Formats: sequence, structure tokens, C-alpha cells
Amino acid sequence: MMALKTLLASAALAGVMALTASVAQAREMSLATYIPANSSFVTELVEPLVAWINERANGEFTITVYAGGTLGRDPNQQDRIVSSGIADMAAIVPSRNPGAYPHYRIFELPGMARSAEEGSYAAWQLHQEGILQTGDTLHVIAVWTTDPYLIHTAEPVNGPGDVAGLRMRVLGQTQTESVLALGGVPQGMSMTEAPEAISRGTLDGALADWAVYDIFRLGEVADYTYTMPLGVLAMALVMNPDSYAELSPAGQALLDQAGEEWQRLLAEFYGRDRARIIEEGVARGHVITQASDADIAAVNEVTSGMRESMRSVVGEEVLDAYGRLLDAYRAGAR
Repeated sequence: MMALKTLLASAALAGVMALTASVAQAREMSLATYIPANSSFVTELVEPLVAWINERANGEFTITVYAGGTLGRDPNQQDRIVSSGIADMAAIVPSRNPGAYPHYRIFELPGMARSAEEGSYAAWQLHQEGILQTGDTLHVIAVWTTDPYLIHTAEPVNGPGDVAGLRMRVLGQTQTESVLALGGVPQGMSMTEAPEAISRGTLDGALADWAVYDIFRLGEVADYTYTMPLGVLAMALVMNPDSYAELSPAGQALLDQAGEEWQRLLAEFYGRDRARIIEEGVARGHVITQASDADIAAVNEVTSGMRESMRSVVGEEVLDAYGRLLDAYRAGAR
């Protein structure tokens, strides 16, 4: 009897040890973002994607989100957080380091992507086709874009010609060139300063996508929006290549599939968030003037030199493929 009890106890212990070993083998991976934990980007995009992955990882690994800059606050250093191994994954803005990721500059060109859904489709397909290069120090999980930067002003802008002479807050060289091409006066300043400057009358307006417009309450001082698409901002969810290589083929395949799930979540998120922002703005009297196809064509004409300059930087294939994929989306490709 004692021998049987000892045997059963040994078997139970072996089972516990096997279970413990199995749990111990489940790798804990980190996903970093400098964006606050209570932001809709984290709660409605990042966390649902991580939950989707964790549910399907079969115990091989789990991902934990570290938001609000817990693993690094500098938006310009998010790629280095990953390449150095501080975090396994992070959401980065490649255009913050244009020298390292020159292909991502194409998304900032004016008159091209007209929505986040359109830009994100083109960006993801460029990556899938192997055209959009992100370098060897990062493994790309997903690529997407914001909504386009629009013209938000204190006084009405009803066409490209109305931008002439307006002092517009811009971000970066491409937006500066776009505003100059339209006859405006670009002003470099933090977006946190723009609403007060507009209120004081030292600034006439700002370029911003709908999310930035909402976060920084531009609608409280800028009563008008002209929907001329003056470029989008591309972002990427990237992973340390060594972390990716250490996963099983099944684990790698799951993360490869996560890019498609991200695109699905993204389309729902942007559609829902944009509709809410516009509905709230219109309800308080905000006036939105739609840029016509003729308006966009006119802007493309006066900024054609910017595209030719970009072509010389990124090459014919990248820019032509971007235009092709935007056309494909408008024709119904998904």
C-alpha cells in the first residue's frame, strides 16, 4: 500500500513539475508605446490586438502592453527600444527618423491618400509586396497610416487659393513645402501651442488629422475645416528580429496573421472615431468644406515638384506602387 501511495505521489509530483515547466516555457513579451494607456489607440486597437494574439498563442507566449512611455517616453526612440531589446515590440513613427526609413516619406505627400483606410491599405500592401523597406533591425508586424492632415482655420477656406497668406502650423519639411506651394506661411510650433496662437490671432490655422484635431481641441478655436488631404502619417508595429526568430513556426505564423487582424481593427476604429468627431463638431456649428476632385487635382499640379523630388529619393517603384494601390482601393480592392 505504501509503495502504491509513493507511486501515486511521485506521479502527481511529476505532473506538477511538467505543468510548471510548461508554464515556465511560456515566454512573456512586451509591447511598448509612448501613447497614454487611456487613449483610444491603446484601448481600442493595441489591447484588442494583443488579446487576439494571446488567445491564439496556445501558451507559447503572452504579450503585455506597456503604455504611456513605461519602457521609453521619447517618440523618436521607439525603434531603438525594440532593436536594442528593451521591448520585444513597439508602435513607431518611421518618419520621425527619415534618414533611417526614407520610404515612409511618400505617405506625407499631399493630394494622395484621402483617408486612413485608403492609406493603410496601400501601406500594408506595399509591405506585403516587399516594396516598402523598413530595414534589417526590425521585423514588421503591421503598417498603417493616420487620416490625412486637413486644413483647420479660424476663417473659411473654400478652395486651394484661399490658403494664400494664411499662417499655418505645420509639422516637418513636407508639410512646410505643401503650405508654401499653396502660398501660405508655414509656422513650426508644437501642436500644444497652436490652439492658443489661433485664439490670440497670431496663427490662422493648423494642419491636423481628425484625431489630432480632437485631442488638442482645435475645434474650440478653428471653426472651419477644408478637407484637402495634405499627406498622412505612417506608423508601424515592429518586433525585435531575435524575439521573432525564437518563436516556433506556429508562433511566427500567428504574428504574421496579426497584421491582417490589425487592418480589420483599424478600419473599424477610424470609421467610428472619425464619425464621432465630425458629428460632435457639426453639432456645435463647425463648418466642413469638402475638397473637390478638381481642387485636389489643382493641388497636385502645384506640388508636382515635391513628387518628383521624392521619386529621386525613394525610386520610381515605390512611388508608382503607392499610387497604383491607392487607385486599387478606390476601385474596390480590400
